[in-house]
Amino acid sequence: MRKSSADIRESSANVATGTAKTPNNHFKRKFSSPGQNQTFLDHHSSSSTYRQSSKPCPIVGQVFPSYEMTLQSYYDFASGKGFSVRLGSTKNVLDKQSGQLEMKRLLCSKQGSPSLILPPSDGTRRKNGVSRCGCMANIKFKRIDRSDKWVTDIVNHDHNHPFTTPSKIRYLPINRSISETSKVLFSSLDEVNVPVSQQTAYFSNQVGGLQNMGCMTLDINNMVRDNHVDLKNYDVDLIVEEFEIRKLENNDFFYDLVKDDEGRLRHLFWADLIMIENYKLFEDSVTFDTTYKTNVYSMVFGMFCGVNHHRKTTIFGSAFLRYSISIFYLHSYILSPLNHFIPMK
Repeated sequence: MRKSSADIRESSANVATGTAKTPNNHFKRKFSSPGQNQTFLDHHSSSSTYRQSSKPCPIVGQVFPSYEMTLQSYYDFASGKGFSVRLGSTKNVLDKQSGQLEMKRLLCSKQGSPSLILPPSDGTRRKNGVSRCGCMANIKFKRIDRSDKWVTDIVNHDHNHPFTTPSKIRYLPINRSISETSKVLFSSLDEVNVPVSQQTAYFSNQVGGLQNMGCMTLDINNMVRDNHVDLKNYDVDLIVEEFEIRKLENNDFFYDLVKDDEGRLRHLFWADLIMIENYKLFEDSVTFDTTYKTNVYSMVFGMFCGVNHHRKTTIFGSAFLRYSISIFYLHSYILSPLNHFIPMK
């Protein structure tokens, strides 16, 4: 599996402190809260990667003890020099007996020719600038006798483009990464609906300015987006897990859900102890309000409501509905203080 420069940099620094996001631990506590000093020190160490480095380029014949250190040596050189690196193809470079990678070539990110396919003019595809100009700079590493050691085989410094200026080196993709500790912080702030712009302002203040962050607002936006996509893959399981936890804490908590043949949520109903007690006292008048609708899942959110003795609205239960038949199902059954569900009066 290919690794990006950010992954290699993080694995070599061994700063993985977050907890994996799984259905078993997401609601219990998805992330631990890092201390302010820990975050500050973490990003001052990671931000140093985009400052102009004096690390030399690997020379022909130089030996490295591992594959990761081999790649990192060229990443460090490119990081300070002012250009980005991408991995070359691994096709036809695997050992036939062991299946191990025998050769690896790293290319300048501007290697290759620009695409001749013009983007559509109807606005369906974003127009990107031309980034490839046929740069021939590259470096080639070879494995030594099927061992873990690698040696520099070929070095080509023939760049046909100017390097990035020192003031803009930090914007290069090779110099931008979000450390594991910072991911914990940004994810925790996202959980309480702090906008990414405010997250960036807060964090840049902690590390002494945007130039010391080691990433851009775009990187944080992409990370938050990916987190939301990951949650959508098992969001129903997360809801069920949370409701099961609440049921263990309070036996009077009730929920009921129905899935369709494809395993998608059809409807979900829940009520806690306070809702049950309110229904015991104010069951004379019950309405089902479906004013709100979710856009992402195309499910209607509805509430069973009544009026208390202060003439204020009180809630007896809540539901998510996907199909109209679900509305009839919930209209046919209403929360009961004894066995949770009885036919409506």
